[in-house]
Amino acid sequence: STWTLPGFAGPDVSGRPLHRNLYFFAGPRLKVAGTMLHAPSRLKVDATADVDLVAGRGGPAGVLILQGRDIGETVVQHGPFVGNSRRDIIQAFKDYQRDQFGAWPWPSDGQVHGLAPIRFAKYVDGTREEFPIDGL
Repeated sequence: STWTLPGFAGPDVSGRPLHRNLYFFAGPRLKVAGTMLHAPSRLKVDATADVDLVAGRGGPAGVLILQGRDIGETVVQHGPFVGNSRRDIIQAFKDYQRDQFGAWPWPSDGQVHGLAPIRFAKYVDGTREEFPIDGL
């Protein structure tokens, strides 16, 4: 199947460049603006241009589209921590080492949701959707 992602045609009030990234995460293959992708992969595209996405034979394609402008600030990253300066990163490490950002309320610090290979989405209203992960 084919889908055209419309280009952004709104006003630019920030003066900063607009970025659009497509993350192809599920399916056998996907053609994006003439480029053939195999999951998992990322492709940066022109946010102002219409882009054709064509799922390859063998099934649908799962695509995450992220778009935004630069925040206009310095960004510093080390490990899982992100801040605006080295001082921010050092403080984040100290905060984490002191009390794990306000004490972790769960019995384990493992970032897992059980042994079953499943993706899920839990919504504010308490409903939960589950999606099996193929191949695991």
